[in-house]
Amino acid sequence: GHAASDMPHLASADLARLLAEKRPLTLLDCREPEEYSDELGHIAGTVLIPVGEVAARAGEVPGDKPIVSICRSGKRALRAAQALRDAGRAEVWVLTGGMLAWNEAGLPVER
Repeated sequence: GHAASDMPHLASADLARLLAEKRPLTLLDCREPEEYSDELGHIAGTVLIPVGEVAARAGEVPGDKPIVSICRSGKRALRAAQALRDAGRAEVWVLTGGMLAWNEAGLPVER
């Protein structure tokens, strides 16, 4: 496989722009269910699969469009992205800084 450092990252502003342009993306939130609706909220349209389940549930993640892996700070998202790569998903990105950075940028969330 690839080294984790090879994993491409996407800044919040860039993800927001891609979503505004209606680009086909799969957004994977790999936090725990209680975090999904906490004060940080989640990005509209995300699929929630906790990081520990991503390898086993990779089949639930559509493989026909790029995947953006999201967590609180970016660390778990990198692990989840690696699991998806190992499961054969070619295009996987990590949201830099996770939901903390997304919120700091004042971008919209759902709870």
